[in-house]
Amino acid sequence: MSEPKPKSRLTMASVVLGGLCVFLALSLALVAAINRNLRTRIADGQAQVSKAQTLASLDNSLVQLLAKSAVDNSDLALRDLLSRNGVTFKDNAQTAPANTAQKSEAPHDKP
Repeated sequence: MSEPKPKSRLTMASVVLGGLCVFLALSLALVAAINRNLRTRIADGQAQVSKAQTLASLDNSLVQLLAKSAVDNSDLALRDLLSRNGVTFKDNAQTAPANTAQKSEAPHDKP
């Protein structure tokens, strides 16, 4: 058998390299699709975390307002409801006047 002609070697190399380019292009498209899917899932997760943080802040504010109302109004039913749900607090009514007196004296300090 005779050796292949130089022109046919060049053609064969071009076909192999062309096939490799097609394979790499398809692989790149697949990786891009996977990347897009992952980014969407991450964005959804971040939105859920952000929403949970907002709701947690709202929950804390609501519990603080309920506790303050229970103390201010001496509402035993509300205190019982809060304690059944794991919320504990102290009645600060006795210390409040002392704190406000200290705050009102602070701005009047002499230079």
